[in-house]
Amino acid sequence: MLKLGDGDAPLLTPSEARDNLQAYRDAVPVRIDILRLVLRDLGLVLDEAYTDAAGFVGRLHPVMLAELPALYRPELARREAWEMSDRAGDAIVLSFMGDLAMLTGDVLIRAAPGAFWGMDLDPRDRTKFARARPCLLGLVDRHFPDAEPDVFHLEAEWFGYYANMDDPARLAPAEPLPGRWTDVIGGILPERLERYRAAPDIAQRRARGWMREAA
Repeated sequence: MLKLGDGDAPLLTPSEARDNLQAYRDAVPVRIDILRLVLRDLGLVLDEAYTDAAGFVGRLHPVMLAELPALYRPELARREAWEMSDRAGDAIVLSFMGDLAMLTGDVLIRAAPGAFWGMDLDPRDRTKFARARPCLLGLVDRHFPDAEPDVFHLEAEWFGYYANMDDPARLAPAEPLPGRWTDVIGGILPERLERYRAAPDIAQRRARGWMREAA
């Protein structure tokens, strides 16, 4: 598992959390357009994430292994920095990781109609730092379609890749193989496309319980 560092997330009021979610959703297309230009400069084609996620991540992984270690700063690898930084100067790398999280979510939402950006209001998560923060909701493991849908805090997962750049050998240096995405930078995208789908009863779930308030 990728480390996320130590620290406590700042608490948001319900109104602030809802405003934060709306601002996040509004920012997704804008940030993806910016990310497209950044990836182009790195020799990557962002739109391939939508048409060939495995191939895209296979090309992204070695680029990130080449670029991120030089951008690693111990002070930025702490969760407080990720949550509270203005993401200027050296901390702009945190914005880059956040943009990759937005791309990941957007691809999954398009591939699995019914999945959506929402707040983590799951009562089981009330003590977790993702509480009331923008997450990808509505996906369920294909092998367990009757289980509770998972909550994916994608930005935290992408931050985890950066936090491990003090020892990038923990991440697979070889070319990624389908079905073996655990240690691949960005592997959460093809892995979830392969394994997850929108919960079959997602419409009903969104009409009742905690998901009714999540979006």
